[in-house]
Amino acid sequence: MKTATKFFSSISLLITTIFLSSTSSFAQYQNQQEEKPKTPVEIAALQADKYQKDLGLNDGQTFLVDSVLQVNIGGVYSDFERMKKGGVQTQESYRAVQELWMNKTDAAFKKIFTPEQYLKYEKLSGLYAKRIKEEKAKAKLEKEKAKKLDKNKQP
Repeated sequence: MKTATKFFSSISLLITTIFLSSTSSFAQYQNQQEEKPKTPVEIAALQADKYQKDLGLNDGQTFLVDSVLQVNIGGVYSDFERMKKGGVQTQESYRAVQELWMNKTDAAFKKIFTPEQYLKYEKLSGLYAKRIKEEKAKAKLEKEKAKKLDKNKQP
């Protein structure tokens, strides 16, 4: 009888522990879900700090990067909100807006960063691979164009 009571109290303790830990986990999950989304200013600050560490930016460069990101991330948010209100919500339109602001950001970063920092930024962001791929495609098209011209010139 004592072993049965010990067994049931052990099971009861185990079930209570599991219940409390799952309730605690659920509460943490719910708190994370209820957290307010970050503002463009907060996102810009986090990203600028990351670039400062990853690219070795000085304080002046970090300030400029933060400023550019605040304006451009805010611009993306504003454009997305306008599109949402206007009923324009296609994947292509969102991608086009993102690309527009990304190009503006990249152009500004190119002016702020040293050539070495910009190359590292391109590699970290995936822009380097994209640029190389585009350059190869362009070279291939030019080569094909030149072949066609040579064929047309031959008697």
